[in-house]
Amino acid sequence: MGDLREKIFSQAVESALSRVRKEMCDKYKPKKENRFFSNGITYEIGAGKLADGGVQFEISSKIPVEVILRKGMNVRYFRDVRDLMNKGFKKPVDTRMENIIRSTTINEIKERDYVKCVFFYKNSELYTDAEVDKTVKAASAGKIDLSDITGVPTLPGRAVIYLISTHVYNMADRNIADLLKANDAVIKKYADILKQPPVTVAPKAKKSQKPKGKKSAPKVKKPQKSKAKKSAPKKGKK
Repeated sequence: MGDLREKIFSQAVESALSRVRKEMCDKYKPKKENRFFSNGITYEIGAGKLADGGVQFEISSKIPVEVILRKGMNVRYFRDVRDLMNKGFKKPVDTRMENIIRSTTINEIKERDYVKCVFFYKNSELYTDAEVDKTVKAASAGKIDLSDITGVPTLPGRAVIYLISTHVYNMADRNIADLLKANDAVIKKYADILKQPPVTVAPKAKKSQKPKGKKSAPKVKKPQKSKAKKSAPKKGKK
């Protein structure tokens, strides 16, 4: 029964995130793999998963190429976006800069730096007993239609799935809106720098080595004349 519950909950979470992805792709320029493009930056909403006592998902944005071309700017850019996200609707449980390599064709590989934000929402943020009771009453009165939620036989169970899907959708929508605003603000901050061509430092010229002259032939030492020992004078005959 636990596996079935997790499966139904996971489907509700992914359904909500899929709605956000589709709306972002419709609103902005769509890209492959359910990503979208806005103001020179590619965004991605990752898959959701059930974590201990709640739901977790990731959203990410690519750091602009203009920033990457400048030494050290990618780290500055990341930190600025991270600081703004920490002040947003929901502080991420983790924000990190990741280097992602994508193979576009057989002979082409793209390497990019991304800002990745990880969000975690506790079950108490997704539904409460009071909300479930209110939703059940609204469904019983015909104000909310829960008939499209399959696999859950009870009305309170369908109310829980409805609330999870609704809250995940609303929260992910606000999270991605915060990331869009953060990137726009940081790009504006560095607008003057990004307009300037990156400074390239010319490699230091190697010191030219003086051509070595031909080695002169080693001097041949002249053999020294050996001095003959003077023989003792012969004694005359007496």
